[in-house]
Amino acid sequence: MAVQLQTNTAPGSDPAAVEAVAANARLAMLGGGDYLVSQIEDGTPADLAEAARSFGTTLRVIGINLLAGVPNADPAQDARLRDAEKTRDKLAELCTR
Repeated sequence: MAVQLQTNTAPGSDPAAVEAVAANARLAMLGGGDYLVSQIEDGTPADLAEAARSFGTTLRVIGINLLAGVPNADPAQDARLRDAEKTRDKLAELCTR
């Protein structure tokens, strides 16, 4: 939720606000990924744990790369973003069973 909220905030045209919103989105990815991975318990079904771990780890990698200035158009970053979307969808499917 934090990632979606922070990445869809409209900062207006103030350059400082634009950068602040972008920084919050990056930190939400990094922190959200870390939080998700830390919440996986021993009794979590293996397929759900694997998908959650993969998604959380990918979010952390995306977030740290964004903080380092890697653009979304970078081929490796683009692949991570697409992978995160697929894994997010798989997680959603697993959670609705």
